[in-house]
Amino acid sequence: MVGVAAAGAGRRTVLDLLVVVAVIASLLSPWSVGIPPAHLAQAFGYESPACWLAAAGLGAALVLPPRASVLALAFTEAVVLAWFGWATWVVTTPRFTDLPFPFMATDLVGPGWYAAGIGLFVAAGAAIRELRRRNAPLREDLWLLTALPGFGLMRMGRWLAGVLWAGLFSAAFFLASADSPDSTIFADYGRTGNVPPPYPRGAEWVLLGAAAAFWLAAVAATVWQRGKLQTDPNSD
Repeated sequence: MVGVAAAGAGRRTVLDLLVVVAVIASLLSPWSVGIPPAHLAQAFGYESPACWLAAAGLGAALVLPPRASVLALAFTEAVVLAWFGWATWVVTTPRFTDLPFPFMATDLVGPGWYAAGIGLFVAAGAAIRELRRRNAPLREDLWLLTALPGFGLMRMGRWLAGVLWAGLFSAAFFLASADSPDSTIFADYGRTGNVPPPYPRGAEWVLLGAAAAFWLAAVAATVWQRGKLQTDPNSD
């Protein structure tokens, strides 16, 4: 293990530093927004087992060999998705549906979760950079990275296309989350046991749908590009 860590230290990059910063920000930022009328308390990352699991996965991705780091990234992605899945489920329970506000999952997710997501994207880019530097052949790591929008294309050297799909997905998801009320608004209304006045959430649903469509399109583009490489090995 010491040897692995020493070898990893020899290839530290600015990307690795950004991952460390993202992990620290995730631990010190809220992962859930406080909604007093729904009895949901604000919780910082260091108070959440999910955050610690994500931090452990990102930390492992920094010190493990490139292929093993992809497995650590897949684990981190599963943790991040599970947290968003929890938020998606909990807003459908009576504690939220009985309130006069159309809650969505993005209303509950705090900035610490987004910091972990940014760290995941940056760490995946660093792992791909190292795999490409070593001329590592495409194996199961390609499909694990394909679970991140655009990163499968980056793994095959299609950086422009990969960054484009990752950017489109991220922009759509960010704009959707920006439609949610600020956490301080929920806190202010919560002091009197109330929630903000309801407003239409159609735009957010459209943006989340667009993010899902961009993710599926990136997967399809990766599958198509992989098939092209297999039929024409010199096309890379």
